[in-house]
Amino acid sequence: MSQELRINDMEKIKEIAPEVYAFINDDSKCNTMMPDGKMPITDECYAIVSSYTTADRETKEYESHRKYLDVQMLIEGKEYIEIAPITELKVSKEYVEERDVMFFSNEVKGDNIVLEPMKPALLLPETGHMPGVICGSAQEVKKIVVKIPVSYMK
Repeated sequence: MSQELRINDMEKIKEIAPEVYAFINDDSKCNTMMPDGKMPITDECYAIVSSYTTADRETKEYESHRKYLDVQMLIEGKEYIEIAPITELKVSKEYVEERDVMFFSNEVKGDNIVLEPMKPALLLPETGHMPGVICGSAQEVKKIVVKIPVSYMK
């Protein structure tokens, strides 16, 4: 398995951020009834819940972050998340510190990973990731993205 992406690696999440592990495993907090929006988990970790329709790869871009690790987990639905090392990608929008995001063109074909409900993907800063790509056919998904400071990995 790639060092840049860990699918369903609950033990690694538990090791670096026990509060996040507890949050994503709590059915009373992590379920289809969660409203879209931002919610705190700890003083430093937070979750963003969103609902959307998956889209064609051609309409998407890779992204990466410097300050936070992503734990991306679907609550319902199915999508591809395409990954590639940022060293192989071409910057399309420079890093914006306030939003902790940089975007890259989709010229490079990366590895497609199927993201399914309750199987989190842990994404590191050196991994460009393109979430929300159609897997089979376009569908509505509900996703939670948990932000964990990179300092937790040390």
